[in-house]
Amino acid sequence: MFTKVLIPTDLSAASMLMAERVGEIPGVREVVLLHARRSDGPQPDEDQLYRMQERVQQQGITAAISIAEDDGTDVAERVLRAADEMGAGLIAMGVRDPGLLRNLLSGNVAATVLRKARTHVLIVPQSGGKRPAPLFWRLLVPTDLEPTAPEVRSVLKDHAGDGTAVLLHVIEPGRQETEQEAAERLDLLRRDLAPAGDEIRPMIRTGNPAQIICAVADEIDASVVVIPRIGKRDAAGSAPLGSVTSAVVECVKSPILVLAIPILLKIETRELRSEEFPLAEEIWIDYHQLKANPETDRIFGVFADGTLVSVARCRRHPDGYEVDGVFTPVRFRGRGYARRAMDALVEACQHDTLYMHSVRNLVEFYATYGFVSIPESDLPPTIRSRFAFAIGDMEGANVQPMRRFAGPFRR
Repeated sequence: MFTKVLIPTDLSAASMLMAERVGEIPGVREVVLLHARRSDGPQPDEDQLYRMQERVQQQGITAAISIAEDDGTDVAERVLRAADEMGAGLIAMGVRDPGLLRNLLSGNVAATVLRKARTHVLIVPQSGGKRPAPLFWRLLVPTDLEPTAPEVRSVLKDHAGDGTAVLLHVIEPGRQETEQEAAERLDLLRRDLAPAGDEIRPMIRTGNPAQIICAVADEIDASVVVIPRIGKRDAAGSAPLGSVTSAVVECVKSPILVLAIPILLKIETRELRSEEFPLAEEIWIDYHQLKANPETDRIFGVFADGTLVSVARCRRHPDGYEVDGVFTPVRFRGRGYARRAMDALVEACQHDTLYMHSVRNLVEFYATYGFVSIPESDLPPTIRSRFAFAIGDMEGANVQPMRRFAGPFRR
């Protein structure tokens, strides 16, 4: 799983520590030590790089040195590009202090790499004083009770455990989940991990997931916390890291292994039933707090694993049909959901002439559906009256009236 490991190095003691401990990573056979030069900084100390290479080789691992010249891109981008080009299965980084990751939006190299990487990432803080336990000696593995991913199974199978690998599930306050139900499902997961299952201890706690995970990591003196980059709850969105994982990274003191586990979502696009209209109204809370009317509205939505992520509405007025309420919450944007919702709406309503007030920067988007810009006077009176407050100044209101004549929908 971690056959080829990339270790970015700034020639610090923390980088040297990572080189010294890379042999503790299960399955590693090849290591590349990457130093990204800065044009305004010191040139790499070749002796230090060779010492790091020697430390790796002393662990029976092939080691190579790579220098990423300054090409105008920042260090993190060069690290990520190198990882992709060499097919690294893991980026392993030593950091001086876990506090360096407390702001994932900072310009810190480790934080940027962790946020943007498309492969697994291991972060190992430089310890003070005592000799740390082997990295994969005592694992803490949080779980949302979904089937265990192959990547997690592999880590559990190969760890050098002392019998204290902990499979942790956190029950969030307000969730419709009893401790007994969670315990039964957690035990099924543990049994499913056989033969490693006998070496895994299930644990259930209640509270804020990230806070509990960090507290338990301290409590059991975890040698590494193993967590997916994106959990099921955040997979429908476009954030590079899930909300729980981001919060854990910012509070955990132990080494942390962030696994890039692919998640396949079931995407369903369809017209909402009238009893589902409150779901659309929840989406619209951040969009003028629109309300739905079963007597006049047809609402089309996109569901990602059962969660409504985007909507579009066609409302029947006395003198025409208006498209509005096309909205995707910020956390779900960038995944093409709005286009799916509009595809469904236009296909279902193609037999009627459709009108709309488009935000001006989306005119080209709606043009792909056959909408064309028209003067305000061409709108049916009841639809035109919705923007009467603009007093004829559509441009000042940042909207453009548009119309699509009835006809087949072709993209």
